[in-house]
Amino acid sequence: MTMSLTQLAKKMEQVESKFLISAEGKVQSVQHALKREGALRVAIQSLSTWIAQVKKNSGSEHELYMQGQSLRERLKLKLKESSAVILESVNQQYQTNLTVEQVIENNDWYYYHYGIMKTLQQSGILNDLFQELLTDIIPPHPKDEYPLTRAHRRSFIIHAGSTNSGKTHQSLEELKKSPKGIYLSPLRLLALEVYERLNEEGVPCDLLTGEEMIHAAGAKHTSCTIEKASYDEVYDVAVIDEGQMIGDSQRGYAWTRALLGLRAREIHVCCAREAVPLIKQLLADCKDHVEVVQHERQTPLLFQDHPFRFPQDVMKGDAFIVFSRKQALQVASQLTQAQWSSSIIYGNLPPETRRKQVGLFLEGETQVIVSTDAIGMGMNLPIRRIVFLETEKFDGTQVRELLPQEIKQISGRAGRKGIYERGYVNSIRDKAKIKQKLEMQDQPLQAAFIAPHDTTILSLPFGSLSERLKAWTNYEIQVPYFQKADITETLELLDLASMYEQVLPLDVLYNAVTIPFNYQDKELLSQWFIYLDCLKINRINLPKPKKRGNHLSALETYYRAIGLYYSFSSNFGLPYDWRWIKKERRYTSEQIHELLKQQLQPAYV
Repeated sequence: MTMSLTQLAKKMEQVESKFLISAEGKVQSVQHALKREGALRVAIQSLSTWIAQVKKNSGSEHELYMQGQSLRERLKLKLKESSAVILESVNQQYQTNLTVEQVIENNDWYYYHYGIMKTLQQSGILNDLFQELLTDIIPPHPKDEYPLTRAHRRSFIIHAGSTNSGKTHQSLEELKKSPKGIYLSPLRLLALEVYERLNEEGVPCDLLTGEEMIHAAGAKHTSCTIEKASYDEVYDVAVIDEGQMIGDSQRGYAWTRALLGLRAREIHVCCAREAVPLIKQLLADCKDHVEVVQHERQTPLLFQDHPFRFPQDVMKGDAFIVFSRKQALQVASQLTQAQWSSSIIYGNLPPETRRKQVGLFLEGETQVIVSTDAIGMGMNLPIRRIVFLETEKFDGTQVRELLPQEIKQISGRAGRKGIYERGYVNSIRDKAKIKQKLEMQDQPLQAAFIAPHDTTILSLPFGSLSERLKAWTNYEIQVPYFQKADITETLELLDLASMYEQVLPLDVLYNAVTIPFNYQDKELLSQWFIYLDCLKINRINLPKPKKRGNHLSALETYYRAIGLYYSFSSNFGLPYDWRWIKKERRYTSEQIHELLKQQLQPAYV
């Protein structure tokens, strides 16, 4: 709405009276300064609109135009006074000597619209400061973050080959002979299998995963998930399984750390062939001795060109591959209707339930398997044929086609030596594409992933935890074959817990946000927040989770909630009820197994 000159003059008088004549004394607190800065910015923006209107109606020589210009400049000075108070608190926090003029240089418009704090972020000044500090703290090469390891002479044997080629078996034989050793697994289930195998074969072995810690009498060996590896202990022999995981953007950092930091005289790395050049490059930089042993598949793997009809062409010993729990249950149900008994495997199943489902198949109580890509790692099963019922998967970001290595990893489970003379692969769709990828030459991995060390992040002299981690994501790694891990989930969880930055020490909060759990599950997230509140009030006994029902989803969530109770307690050195954990895990996994068993068996069984 256009105003007359009289109205405009009245408006300007009101602004002058409010901010210059009747204004309070010097701004004292940051909160007051932020509030006043916001009000002044609104006033300056309104005044700019009025000045433009005067100029349009009466020209730039008009007295009111001159008065408006003068008033705006005085308001800008007041605005900078408030901004200076805010900036002083920033200088104290970040140990800097920034001035308002430095921050708003070349950012005038942005400053008058959004204020000093947003302009500071926009300017990149703080990020530059973080980068300087990170450059001082982080060595040029990640290998030098492990000075004690660099003092050791290590010998690596890389076992390269496809699945079912005997890589892990040979490595474990060497581990068993050693006085002291460690096995690093990608999965709790595999760590558990190796723990049991070594103890059964007369080699006392401890088990250490995110969900339990079990000591065996006289043990000098440890079987653990790779994230639980110790870099303080010195071993005679170590085995790192599934070494190609070094190229995984989410978890690859754990394999990089193991290769760079593990202190062992002899280290066996079991991996797919495409990982060999990258691992050799990394170990060459470490000046370690490297030997590569090629392992060939022990039974031929053949692709079937003829069409596959489901469920008409189902045969005993088949494994059907889908990529979601929902689809796995649906396929298993269709098999039941067609009078085929099936075992089912997917990521959310408790390891104990997964083993029981596998046990049914091993003992011949079920005829076929339905699985997600969880079958791809470490499961040696009597599978005759792999059949892809789906050829695309959701990778957490998008639905995409299967990668050649994913197809090979899963397909390799067919044709176990000693049971079948050959293995087969088929697909219900995209047969030509699946066959091409299965037979495609492996493309070497291009990057090893690294994650921020907690000591690096916590040693920065200022900044919130979120600011420090975001600064690390902008840090430029100097070695070209390293890439930064995707820490999006950590940052998202930290954003949800932002209110705790003010009440918990940074090291405590960092420990909490790096505990692995599915924060997209509302029940688990609520439980995690309850545990943060316990830390806040120094409560040492965390409340145990409660079961919300006896249907499949509720039981799976309850099992994971038990795991969160254990991992949160153990991470912070808090007491926990181990007997209750064991009892509830065992009972819940049995419930899930029986539920699946009842649902998935044909009527005649």
